This record gives sequence, structure tokens and C-alpha cells, in this order.
Amino acid sequence: MDKVTLKATLIKAQQETLKHLREEYASYQSGGNLNLEDVRDADDNSHREQTEEYLQALQRQILQRNDEIEMLRKLDFGSKGIVSEGAVALVNGQYYIIGIPACQFDLEGKHFVAMSPDAPFYQALMDKKQNDSFVFNDKTFMIESIF
Repeated sequence: MDKVTLKATLIKAQQETLKHLREEYASYQSGGNLNLEDVRDADDNSHREQTEEYLQALQRQILQRNDEIEMLRKLDFGSKGIVSEGAVALVNGQYYIIGIPACQFDLEGKHFVAMSPDAPFYQALMDKKQNDSFVFNDKTFMIESIF
């Protein structure tokens, strides 16, 4: 498994999302932002408040994406012998990427599920080796490979 390509793909996807968020922020800010001087009635005030709340939500998402990109850049995607942050584990035929925010995507014909180290499933996977099995939510899982 080419984890360098995998990491680059993840970073690129996050950067694309960040770009779209920034474009939406700029567009919404320039197109829908009412100045206080323009507020003439309750509807105008409501619109201004909604715009401000939406822009604040976009700002939080932009900051979160920036943090996620930085975290991805720092994450060690080197080869792993146990399930730890930066590992890709093949478990019951499903690929799991450990140590990044939750998302799902396809790459080179494989489906990947990413999970944070705080995820309960990761807690069950943590420090396991190839061919180890474990139980999670009353279901048995086996680690087929670790990359």
C-alpha cells in the first residue's frame, strides 16, 4: 500500500474543502452582509444576525480544516507493526486509517474509513498486531494486515 499517496490524497481533499469554505465565506460575506446603517426594520436585523451567525460557523469550519491539514502533515504515516496513529489497518476486509478526523473515501478501488484516535473502535484496535482478533459491540474482528 502506498501510504505516501494516501496521505497526499487526504491532504489534497482537505485543502479542496478548505478552498470551497473560503470561497463560500468570501461570497457570503460580500453578498449578504448588511451594515448596521442598512438595518431599517426587524427583518433586516434578523437577516444581519443570520448572516453573522453563518459567517461565524464558516470561520469555525475554516479553522478546523486548517487544524486538520496541519495534523495530517505531522502524522507519521510510516510502516507500522501495530495499530497506532498513522497506521492503516485492514480489519474484516475494511481499511481503517488511524489518527485523522472521521471521513470515508475511495482510492485505487479500495474504500477507506478514517477515524480519530478518540473513536471507540480505535480504542478496541489500539496496539493490536496482524492476525490479532478482538470483540467490539458483540462482534468479532480480525486484523488482516497493518500498513
